Amino acid sequence: MSASGVVIGTSISGVHEISANGYRSSLDLNRPLEMNQSTNFDLASLTKIIATTSSVMALVEEGLLGVDDLVSKYLPTWKTSEKQAITLRHLLQHRAGLLEWQPLYILASEPDSVHRLIATTPIRYGINQARHYSDLGFITLGKVITTVTEKNLIESIDELVLGKLPLSSMQFATAKDMDNVAATSRGDRFEKTMVESKVPYPVIENSQDFDRWRTHILSGEVNDGNAFHLFAGASSHAGLFSNAEDLLVYCDSLLNSQHFEYFTADGVDTDFHLGFMSWTDTYGACAARFYGHTGFTGVALLVSPAHQSAMTMLTNRLHTDLEIIPTQALLMPYIKEFHAKLH
Repeated sequence: MSASGVVIGTSISGVHEISANGYRSSLDLNRPLEMNQSTNFDLASLTKIIATTSSVMALVEEGLLGVDDLVSKYLPTWKTSEKQAITLRHLLQHRAGLLEWQPLYILASEPDSVHRLIATTPIRYGINQARHYSDLGFITLGKVITTVTEKNLIESIDELVLGKLPLSSMQFATAKDMDNVAATSRGDRFEKTMVESKVPYPVIENSQDFDRWRTHILSGEVNDGNAFHLFAGASSHAGLFSNAEDLLVYCDSLLNSQHFEYFTADGVDTDFHLGFMSWTDTYGACAARFYGHTGFTGVALLVSPAHQSAMTMLTNRLHTDLEIIPTQALLMPYIKEFHAKLH
């Protein structure tokens, strides 16, 4: 059994409000630890937009790359494969046809071998035929970014995005405040189950071929297996930690970004754009579109350009031995509540 919690942050015309309820850690504890407004969270796939999509936006602004550039322009290993027609746009839209997920740590031992593996593994779907959300695509975008900047990923993200903002808690690999962090799952249990069951993805790897499965409760340690085991907690698809205030600061920066409108323009998919997801909610006569992303650990952020406002939801939904609630199911009531608050 466990008791979980949530931190909700809102930014309305630049005014921030944050509330906290429940517990940030409770498994195997005699007394659960309470959540508070400054609790740090593993941001999981929010890393994709904060670190990676935002870095691509910055590089586009500087004229150092274009979203319709071929990946092979930056990564020569893609020139001789069936991936040679894939563009950065395809990766951002999750339309490159790549595998959705793979326990890369079973076959690879370090970042260079990861990128070789991704470059040489056959695509699963036709290029641009449909959207198939892919961690491998965003891991590849990270390699493109570091190729362009000629710096490592942490240095690149700091120079292009994080270092330009007044942030106090956001960083890769571990929580800034280890005494105030939301715990996530009991080790790698979710990924190990995915490997053993071949659900939801038909991976070819076997769990017995990996001997470093974590079994302890993860607290201030990156939950994502590929980010943790292969990238020392700092990857372009997962690895950032933050609290609600820093996320709201980031959201405010999106609303003032020169290229945010371009990256969230309507495209072939109604609810996915260049790196950003979107949701539409109706309140009275107002049908508002919210742009942002979710993360596997139970986190989400979204912004409303029409209302110059933003919201972040931070939960520790994985901190349980029971069946977990989908992030989307947790998020939708908060979107409706937030939309109502804007009127």
